Formats: sequence, C-alpha cells, structure tokens
Amino acid sequence: MDCRVPVKLLLVGAGIRGEVWARVCSDAPGVDLVGIVDRDLSKAEAVRSIHHIKNALIGEDLEHALRVTQPDAVIVATPPNTHYNLVSIALSAGNHVLCEKPLSDQMSEVIDLVLQARNDGLELLVGMNFRYLSTSQRIKQYVETQELGNLSHAQFSYVRHRDGGRDDLNDYPLEMLYPMLFEQSIHHFDLLRYCYGAEVHSLVADSWKPTWSTYKNDCCVSVLFRFEDNVHVNYFGTWTGSWNKMEFRWRSEFSRGVLIQQSQFDDLIRIDFQPEMGLSGSRFKEEDEAETSHAERMPACVPFVDDSRMLLDELVRAIQKEQIPTTTAADHLRSLCLVPASIESLEKKSWVNLQEYYEKLGVSQAVGDSHCYGK
Repeated sequence: MDCRVPVKLLLVGAGIRGEVWARVCSDAPGVDLVGIVDRDLSKAEAVRSIHHIKNALIGEDLEHALRVTQPDAVIVATPPNTHYNLVSIALSAGNHVLCEKPLSDQMSEVIDLVLQARNDGLELLVGMNFRYLSTSQRIKQYVETQELGNLSHAQFSYVRHRDGGRDDLNDYPLEMLYPMLFEQSIHHFDLLRYCYGAEVHSLVADSWKPTWSTYKNDCCVSVLFRFEDNVHVNYFGTWTGSWNKMEFRWRSEFSRGVLIQQSQFDDLIRIDFQPEMGLSGSRFKEEDEAETSHAERMPACVPFVDDSRMLLDELVRAIQKEQIPTTTAADHLRSLCLVPASIESLEKKSWVNLQEYYEKLGVSQAVGDSHCYGK
C-alpha cells in the first residue's frame, strides 16, 4: 500500500493538451488535482466535469489559484507564447513545474527559467513525452546494449498533411515562424538525442513552404545531423503533404542489423543483417529475397495518454526524491538549441557547430553537464 502524501497539482490550460493532462492526473495514484486554471472558465468547467474532478478549483488567474490551492507542482499546458510568464510565476511561488514544450522560443528566457529552478532547488520538467513510447524505449535499449552492434546512420521521415483549420487541432501554429520546427520537429530531434544517447556535433538545414500550405510560414524541414559519436542522421519532416495518409518511418542502421519504426506510436521491426546474401541472388532484392523482418513485441500504447502518464510519474517521483529526472529543462535546452541552430544554418546556408553555437548563445552554464542519457 502506498502511504505517501499525495502530490497536489494545479493544471494551467484546459485546451487539447490540458484535457489530456486532466485525464492523466485524475487517474494517477498519489496525485491530487486541486485546480484548473484557464482564461475560458467554461473550458475549465467542462474538463473538470468530464473527468469527475469534483473538488478542483476553477479559476482564470494563476496567482490567485496558487494562493488558494497551495499546490506542490504546476502543469502548464497553454500556447507557447504564454509559457515563460506562467512558469516564472509558478517557480517564484515555490512550485515544481512540468511545462509543455517549448519553455519559450527565446533562448534567454529558457536559460532564465533553467537557472531560476536550479537556484531555488525546484524541479522543472518539459513535456517531451514521446521519449516514453514503447518504441522509443526499445530503440534506446538496442543502442545501449549494442545487441545489433554499433549504430552508424539513420533516416527519419515524418510526412503528414496537418490542416491547421481543423477544430480538434491547436490553431496557433498557423501564424508561427517555422511551425514544423518548433511544434513537431523538436520532438523528433529530442528523440534522436535521447534514443541514440549522443549529442549533435554539427548540422546543416533547409526549410520551405509549399504553395498549397495552410500555414503562413515554412512547414517543411530537412536537416542532416552529425552526432559526436560519428552517427549521421538524415531528417525530413512536413505538415504539408499532398496525400492525407500519415507516413512515419525511422530507420536506424547498426553494424549487425536494422531497426525500422513504421508508425508514429508503434510498429517496430528488426532485421538481422546477413552480409553473405549480398553475394548471390538478385542485385536489387525485393523484400521476399532479403533477410526476414521480425516484429518487436511491445506493450500496447494509448497515444498521448500512456506516455504522458509516464512523464507525470517521473515528475511525482522527482518531487518525492525517488528518481533523478532526465526530462529536465536543462536537457530540453540541448534539444531546443537544435531548432534555432537549424534556422541559422538555413539562413546562412552552411553547417553549424553546436558547441560553438552553445557558446554564442551563452547556454553552457544552463545546460551544464546535463544529458538526456544520464552522463
């Protein structure tokens, strides 16, 4: 039986992600959701009703809600342009924070939040919860155990037609600069760092906007990464495809085989390399002539929910001093730096060295020796 005192959480934001966090918090053991804050009180009321959170305070002012509910931690699930102010308020009141990414699109503001949390001894986690998908954990396991040998190179492709006019999607990306980079690619860049357990040495990037896009600015991104361990990754992502079928493909090449993730949340296969097969048979082999692929057996996943549950568990365990968190703001800063570094590369049409870029932005003090893989 769990005899710990429940962690009191205050949720800020009752939109699409806020509703998911309300669901996750209402189901989580050892958690008490004490309030929901949103400028639209009707949204907050609806979320409270849907998830039967009867005793949660409903309010539109964060500072008032903090005084009344006295939470242990705050979850911020609002549009990105509000994050810095809301996280600052929560930290200043002595609260741990879990914030949806990004903490800010201004590096100086992210650095300020990282240092504020560190100086006050508070946990500041960022919602990079794709790390907790079963597929991500399995890829990371293969890299660490070297069961398929050393990782050499990879291709990561995300092709989607995301019409920003849908009622069930956030619409603020429609006007953002580089919406694909800041809202979607950041997750993929973070996964590459996390699963491969390595930092980016340098990158070169490009971006553009197709004529039929529903977005005001660039929504196609191409990046070539060189990691510090000499792993090379070719990345392509877009929110403006010409086919409404979603395509996700992440292929990781090891010395003794391949892992291919064929869907955003599952469908991971393994191929054991047989070099001798290249010496006979067809020169351009079809699938039935090549090595057999084997599906990796993993637990079923409810997208955006189960992975959020695991991130919430990381926050709770960190507050309870039972776990050293890895999905921290300092680590997020390393992933986030890849976004403006990509923008600098495409604007200058040249490679960007990440260590030099850290020094240019003054982020070295904030990131410290923090790595997503625990080094």
